[in-house]
Amino acid sequence: MIKVGDYNFLRVKKETDFGVYMDAMGEEILLPKRFVPRGTKVGDELEVFLYHDSENRLIATTQKALGKVGDILLLKAVSVTGQGAFLDWGLMKDIFVAQSQQLSKMIAGQEYR
Repeated sequence: MIKVGDYNFLRVKKETDFGVYMDAMGEEILLPKRFVPRGTKVGDELEVFLYHDSENRLIATTQKALGKVGDILLLKAVSVTGQGAFLDWGLMKDIFVAQSQQLSKMIAGQEYR
């Protein structure tokens, strides 16, 4: 069983021009080219972190997140909009916290738990 928001060991199923697809119990999950370790080939097993992209597709990365599902972290707000705040958690895609889910208004540059 794959764990979204956590690290998983997955096998490379096929290569494409834009990355490799990992086999996740029959489902194919993209590991974008920029995160594919040099020398990776079909059949290799990699430790990847799984998360959803902005279009809610499951994506793999070899970047190291500051935490995983269930962890309590202190994260810095990197930007704030009228809809919510984006917090840096170590991955290319920041975590979005909707304004309605904030206990108090978040401010860019401040840290939150």
